Amino acid sequence: MTNDGDLLGEQLLRSFAAVNKGLRQWVRSQIGAQPGMTIGRAGVLLGLLERDEPVSMSALGTAQDLTPRSMTVLASGLEKEGLVRRMRHPDDGRVTLLSLTPAGRDLAAQQLIPAGKEAAALFDELPEDDRRQLLRLLGEVMRHLELHGIEAPLPPDRDLNPG
Repeated sequence: MTNDGDLLGEQLLRSFAAVNKGLRQWVRSQIGAQPGMTIGRAGVLLGLLERDEPVSMSALGTAQDLTPRSMTVLASGLEKEGLVRRMRHPDDGRVTLLSLTPAGRDLAAQQLIPAGKEAAALFDELPEDDRRQLLRLLGEVMRHLELHGIEAPLPPDRDLNPG
């Protein structure tokens, strides 16, 4: 026999899955102005913009939670479109580095960053206290995942006044 706590946990898990799906659809709708843009492609471009230097495909793929095959497919497509450049690491020829081209930098800075801000504005519809409480609770969920060996830390706060 299941108790109310079990049912509540199951309901929370289903709700998180539904919210995750909905948020992915919302973000896709915001970045969709750029033909062929996907969350994965946007993540790679923004990840490179954030680092502002060549980064190994392996490290970027790990940070984006992408398999090596998925990272290779994304990099190939972005390279064909002239948005990224692949090169061998100067000290280790087995490592492939990825960097933004000027066109990729422009696209990320002028279209993807504003689209991300538009997507994040969805949360502006919640009262500030609720947003802070949600952020705190998500941090708690992440802490419990880490206790179970899952590493998926929340990104650091940017321009957020704690309180």
